[in-house]
Formats: sequence, structure tokens, C-alpha cells
Amino acid sequence: KAAPYGGKMQQIFNLALLSLASLPISTSFSLSHLPSLSTSLRKNLCRRGASTASRTRSGCRTFLCRPSLRPTTQLYNVWSNEQAVQDYRDFLDNKPSTTDWKPDQPSCFVFPDDVSPSPSSPYSELMKVLPGSDDHTTTFSDLNFPDSISGHDSYPIYICCHPDSVPFLLESEACQKMRKSYPPSPRLEDFVFLHYDGRLIESSLRKNNVGGSDQTTCLLNLGLDPTPRGLHSHKLVSSEITTGVDSYGLKKKVGRTIVCGKWAGSVKGRVEKAVKECTGEGEGENWEVVDLGFYRDVRRLIFEYCIAASTFNLVGSVHSKTSKEALEYSDVALGYTDECVEMVQELSSCLRGGLAVTMMFGFEDRIMNLGESAPLWKSRPAAVAEAEGFDNTNGWWFTEMTCATFEKAKAANVPLPDPLPMHTEYLGFVGKNVEVVADFQKPVENAAVKDPSVPW
Repeated sequence: KAAPYGGKMQQIFNLALLSLASLPISTSFSLSHLPSLSTSLRKNLCRRGASTASRTRSGCRTFLCRPSLRPTTQLYNVWSNEQAVQDYRDFLDNKPSTTDWKPDQPSCFVFPDDVSPSPSSPYSELMKVLPGSDDHTTTFSDLNFPDSISGHDSYPIYICCHPDSVPFLLESEACQKMRKSYPPSPRLEDFVFLHYDGRLIESSLRKNNVGGSDQTTCLLNLGLDPTPRGLHSHKLVSSEITTGVDSYGLKKKVGRTIVCGKWAGSVKGRVEKAVKECTGEGEGENWEVVDLGFYRDVRRLIFEYCIAASTFNLVGSVHSKTSKEALEYSDVALGYTDECVEMVQELSSCLRGGLAVTMMFGFEDRIMNLGESAPLWKSRPAAVAEAEGFDNTNGWWFTEMTCATFEKAKAANVPLPDPLPMHTEYLGFVGKNVEVVADFQKPVENAAVKDPSVPW
């Protein structure tokens, strides 16, 4: 007889539980006393408690299930750069970039005070003909930027000097004043850096707060040679070569000039206009000598060309010392192919592990083809550069990779191998001071005896 009474009471009890479960989360049953739980986990617990209450049988005294005793899981926001995704989509659609390319306009040109390290090089000849009558020209010692040029408040600033001279400009008093002002001068974003000769100045650019993905960066692979006779004043010289045909039947080209960044469109228009006026070329319908690209592609190519220059210089210096003959890039690429490929792979592997920069497939063939037959590469003397040239080629690898690894070994007091054993051995053979980092298996002893002649 107690069954009907108990069944009716059970129904009332179930209705009460359902009404409690339908309350908003801000009530006492919202598990607000568990701040360490994530939002999704708290909702799951409330939902599980409501379902348990609705399934309560006769005689069951369970109200809400207790929180799980397993460790809680914290959910954090993950940063994602949507610009990289958009760039990749544009790449699939054969669009160079999402940037609104600006056409050529009146600009500013900065030239060094003294003679360029390569006064007769094709690159310097090209820089001389870039300025026009509407442009503003200044020098390192008298660095000044007008508020506007021909009505343009914003304009590109071409740094027309050898890459080895760029650090001197950035460390000058005028540039440091622009960098340290608050807010920093917007003119720094308008600098256009021209990279060539396999020099790597990324460390100097980053040190002075320039050289990011929005900075205009041009990998220059063409120049002009003066012609005393003929209809035109100059002749175009380019490193562009064809290395075969790809799977789509298109020619595979190496050594193209490529530019990226804020003023990429302006640089492309200015360079192609100068080449047309001085050489008379460009009569074709689709004639182009400058490509528009992504920052990541341009940066990867700059590293690739630095690997090429560092390899040919070092291997050529070693064999020039033994054979007593001066070698060129073409001699090294054709005569010592195995050594060059081994060093190229060593440098690229260290780059992938150190800066997370990976070369594109077939970079070994591209580098060897540059040294063998590229007009602006094959005739270069294969010798380790001195002073600033060494710091921006082989010296960069020794300082940023080998010495950095040794410093980590001393700090952690653990043995670390040399990431560039072949490169370090060859540097020691040509007379560079690398004896201090020869033994990586005894970091404590090396730390105790410091050689003052080593820069780091």
C-alpha cells in the first residue's frame, strides 16, 4: 500500500530535481566553486548532473554527480597568423601577395660618401641610373628626408650601397636618433634594402629594428655594364639561367631578381624602367626582369645565396692555398663538386636546426648551377672575404652557429658537438682563429681559459 504514496513522492522529487537542473549556471549548482575548471568542462559537469537527476530511480538519494577526480585540463588560446594563411591562398591562386602594390613614384636615394667597395660592378652602375629629376638624393653624412617629395608624403628610400656598408648607415647617429625616438620615425619602414654578392645582413637589420616582413627587401641579380659604343649607354647583365624543364613543361629559371614588402611594386617599376632606358630592352609584351614575391621566399633565397658564396669562397681558399693558383667560382663548382655539395648540405642543415629556415627542394643543383654558369657569379674570385665581407658570409656562420653552440655548452656545462665541423675545419686551415672552439667535449676547461683574441 505504500507503493502509490512512494511513487507519487518520487515523482514530486524528480520534478524538483529537474527544476533545480534547469536553473541558470550562476546558481549554487553552476560549479562556480571550481574556478580551475575550464568553461567547457564545467558545462559538461552540469549537463551530466542534470541527466543523472532525471534518471534517478526509486529510493535513490543522488542529487548531482560529483566532479571528476582526474586532473583538470586548462584550455589556452593559440595564436594564429591569418596573414600567412591568406598568403598561401593567394599563392595557390597565382597572386604574388595580398599587399596593395604601389606604382613607381618620386623617391629618395641614399648613397655612401666614399667610393663603393665595388665601384665598377654592374650593381653599382645600376644604382647610379636609378634616380631621376624628381627624386631626392642624400648621403650617409648628410642624411635628410624631406616631409614630401613632389606632393607624396610617403615615399620609398633606396639604400644604394654595398650590403657591407648597410650596418654603418644603420649605426650612424641620424639613424639611431630615428630608431630611438618615441614613437620611432616612420621613415625607417620606407627603407629599401638591396641584397647582392651573397651577403647576409639580417642580424644587423634586426638589431636596428628593421628588416621585418613589411620591410622592402630586394634580392638583386642583375646589373648594367657601360658600353662606350652603340645606340645605348649600357648592356644588361643578369644572373638568370635556365636549368631545364619542370613537370609542367615550364622552364626552370635560377638567378631571378625578386622583391617583397611595402614598396615592392615601386621597386619593380623603377628597376625595369631604368633597364629599358639604358639598354633598349623590354620591347616584348610580357618582358619582366623583377619578380614580386613573398617575404619568406625572399628570405630563403637570401640564405641560399649566402650559402653559395660562403661555400665557394671557403672551398676555393683551401684549394688555392694548396695549389698556389687563384680560383674562380666556376673552377670550384666544376672541380670540387663533392666538397661543395657536402658543405652546402652542412650549412643548410644547421640553418634548419638553428633558425627553422628550410631550403626548397633542389637547392644543391641551383647553387652549383649559379657557380658554374651564372654571368654575375662564375667569374668571382673564390677567396674568403676580409673585414665586413667576412662577417656577412663565413663569419656569420662561425659566430651565429658555431660560437653560439659553444656558449650554450659552457652555460649548461654539457658537451655539445660542433654543428659545422667541416666549415670550422676549413676556416682553421685558411688561417682563421677557430682553435678555441675545436674541443667541444670539455666545456669547463674551455670556459676556464678564455682567448682574448676571439671576438666573442
